[in-house]
Amino acid sequence: MSLSSREMLGYTFADIAVEIVSTVAGITLGIVATEPDPDFYELTAAMQLGGKNSGTLFISAKAPDLRSFCASMIGVPISEVTSEEMNDALGELVNMVAGNAKLRLGNTAYSFNLTTPFLLKGAGVSLSTKKRIPIIARTLEGEGLSFKLKVIFSQYP
Repeated sequence: MSLSSREMLGYTFADIAVEIVSTVAGITLGIVATEPDPDFYELTAAMQLGGKNSGTLFISAKAPDLRSFCASMIGVPISEVTSEEMNDALGELVNMVAGNAKLRLGNTAYSFNLTTPFLLKGAGVSLSTKKRIPIIARTLEGEGLSFKLKVIFSQYP
């Protein structure tokens, strides 16, 4: 059974995120949900994916989960992780996922260009789109941590 283009892209982005979290923080994540969910956790990093298949990549985390990820990533006790380090870690995670996806998809119909990542903060952040807007969504969990990954395309082949 072959995967649809959207499923293939979803697994590509999720697999990259899982690999990066494992490499930089030694934390093993798995995909626990694949249905679009309008809600984000309170800390979200985003990056525009420009070009023919333009869209936006979002990765969000709860503050305690991001603090644990950051502590593992930079090798300091959780109690010493600052808000600035958490912001930097989440921004770097979205940057690494997008950069690796760009490399993997560069010679396909799904190539794109990248912009600078940015952060969204606040409880109750959600996103509504029109019905026909393609959304890739994955919830990644493991070792007590949870991340939501979404790619919302404004153009899609």
